[in-house]
Amino acid sequence: MSLHYHRRITLIPRLLHLNVGTHGWSLSLGTRRAHITRGSGGRGRASVRLPGGFSWHRSFRRR
Repeated sequence: MSLHYHRRITLIPRLLHLNVGTHGWSLSLGTRRAHITRGSGGRGRASVRLPGGFSWHRSFRRR
């Protein structure tokens, strides 16, 4: 059995969130439809939700 912890802290309502968990932290900037996430390990992801159930994601790493 493994134990997990996750907490989402709103820094600016509907715009900026800090996510804290057992494996690290991340910041999310944007709305539900389009946002950018940057993790503690240098990983990032851009996501856009499109009408009709489609979505677009792009992952990137810090150089």
